[in-house]
Amino acid sequence: MENMPDDTMNKIEEESNEIEFYIVSPQKFLILFIGTFGLYGLFWFYQHWSLYKKSVNGSMWPIMRALFSIFFVHALFSLFEMKYTFKTAEKPKSINYLATIYVVFAIACQIASKLSDSGYGNPFTLVFSLLLMPISCWVLYQAQSLANYSGYDVQGESNSQLTTLNYFFLVLGAIFWLLTIVGIVVTVLGIESKI
Repeated sequence: MENMPDDTMNKIEEESNEIEFYIVSPQKFLILFIGTFGLYGLFWFYQHWSLYKKSVNGSMWPIMRALFSIFFVHALFSLFEMKYTFKTAEKPKSINYLATIYVVFAIACQIASKLSDSGYGNPFTLVFSLLLMPISCWVLYQAQSLANYSGYDVQGESNSQLTTLNYFFLVLGAIFWLLTIVGIVVTVLGIESKI
């Protein structure tokens, strides 16, 4: 960036000041991610890309970038870093490695989930996929901290309250968690073979 012409640097700086990202409090993020069985991650990616698209008047499809997040997570995290740099005039500690961790564990989780759905290695493949979820949660949580800081709302106070829709998805998530736990217990104890 040091070798760029002044007009290019000014344009990048102007665009980075206009970039907006999704703000959410750390507590709300954790509650929704864990409570919805990780489904909140899809919404999280969609919101970031949607706000970014609006703020720079881009032509991307946020829903596709959310659905195929493993292909776009590095770009999103780089944008978080760029916004932070122009806000503070300091480079943040790179979170690019977090994007790589997210991709690796998202793929591993999908493989384990597919194996579990096909009946291979149950309940171990299902439990393995569940154990990968906290890692994805931690990665996105760290990235969200940088996005909040870059968005001038470090604690995410502007989006800290759970909404009615949030509660609806948390209830669905609780049902899914309950069914999953019952399924694991039934499989481990071999109850289904006795019925």
